Amino acid sequence: MSFTRREFLFSLIGLGATPAFPTLADAMSKGKTAIAARIFTGEGSLPLNDHAVLIHQGLIENIVPVDAIRDRPVLHFADSTILPGIINAHCHRIHAPGDRRKRWLKRGVTAVGDVGSPMEAMPLLAESPPSTTATARFTGPMLTPPGGYPLPVHDHKYALIVNSPPEAREAVTMLAGQGATMIKISFEPGPLPEPWPVFDARTAATICNTARKLGLTVRCHVEDFSGLEPALNAGVHSIEHVPHRWHTHGQIRSILTEDKQPIAQYISLLERMKQEDIVLTPTLDVLSRSPWQGAALFEPVRTFHAMGGRIAVGNDYPYRRTDAGMPSREMRLLCKAGMSPLDVMRAATQGSAAACGFTDRGRLLPGMVADMIVTQGNPALSLECLNSPLQVIKDGEFIE
Repeated sequence: MSFTRREFLFSLIGLGATPAFPTLADAMSKGKTAIAARIFTGEGSLPLNDHAVLIHQGLIENIVPVDAIRDRPVLHFADSTILPGIINAHCHRIHAPGDRRKRWLKRGVTAVGDVGSPMEAMPLLAESPPSTTATARFTGPMLTPPGGYPLPVHDHKYALIVNSPPEAREAVTMLAGQGATMIKISFEPGPLPEPWPVFDARTAATICNTARKLGLTVRCHVEDFSGLEPALNAGVHSIEHVPHRWHTHGQIRSILTEDKQPIAQYISLLERMKQEDIVLTPTLDVLSRSPWQGAALFEPVRTFHAMGGRIAVGNDYPYRRTDAGMPSREMRLLCKAGMSPLDVMRAATQGSAAACGFTDRGRLLPGMVADMIVTQGNPALSLECLNSPLQVIKDGEFIE
C-alpha cells in the first residue's frame, strides 16, 4: 500500500479524543485538517503555544487550543513554528507557474510581487492555480515618461511610455484589463549629472488616482532622495528601494548628518510615510551589492522602523545575483538595520502582503487563505530555520 506525503504525515497523528470523522480519508475528503505547533499569526508580539490552525477547504477556519479540537485529526509538530507563508514583495522574471513552484513555493515563499515585467509575461503571471504555485501579484511594464526610468538601463519591453494625464488613465486601465493587480512608476532621476525625465505632478497623480479607483496598488521606484516627496505627493502606496543618494544640479548631497542620522527633511518625509501608512520595501540585498553601501542604506530603514513604519521584504531578484527562494540575505540585512527576527517575520508576511495589495494572506486569521510554512525551531529567535521549512502548505494543501 502506498501513501502520499500528506497521507503519511497524517498517519503519524495521535487522535486523542474520538473525532467526528472516523477515518483519515473521511477527514481529508471533508477538507478539514488541524496543524499544531508554536503559532506566529502575524498579529501581536508573542507566539501561541499549544494551539492549532484549523483548515477547511483551503481557508483558515480558526486558531484554537489543541485540547479543544474534537472534529478532526491533529498533526503535531514538536519544537516547531507555524507561520504565514513568506511573501517576496519585490522580484522579477520568474513568470511561469511551474517555475514559481520550483523556485519560490517549494522553498517557503507562497506569494510574490512581480514589479516589472513585459506585456507577454502577464498571462503567465496571472496563472496561479490553487495549491500548485506561488501566487503572483504583478504590474506588467512600468509606466514612464519618454526617456525616464527604466528606459536608460533596461530593455524597452519593461516600460510603457505615458505622455499626459489622458494617456495615464488609458495605460492604467489597459494594464488592469490585462490582469495587472499593481502599477509601477518611478521618480528616479538617476545617478548621472544630467537627470533622467520624471513624471509631472498631474500625470503622476492621475496614474495613482486611476489605479485606486480600479483597486490597484501603486509601487514607486525611488533611489534618489529628490524623488521621495513627489512620489508621496502623487499618492503611491509603497516606496521601492531605500532613497540613499541625493543628486541636485549635478552635485551629490548627503542624506545623513555628520553623526550618520537621516537629515531633517528625510525624517519629516519618513514620518509622513508612517502617518499615511505607505510601505517601504528596502531591497537592501540588491542595493548593498552596489557602490552605494553603508549608513545611507541602513539608517533610513532603522529610523523608519523605530517610528513604527510598515516595512516589506523583497530582494529584487534576479538583479546583481540576488537569489530566488527564501530571501534570507535580505532578512539578515534588515536585522542589521535594527529589526529583530520577529520584526522581520512580520515584514515578510503582513508587511509584504500590504505592499502587494494582498488582503487574503500574510496573517493567520479566520477567513484567510491557508498559506503557511512549518519550521523546525523558532524563527523569532533565529531566522536561519526559515531556510529549510519542514512543510509548505498552499491553499490548505501540503506541497510535495
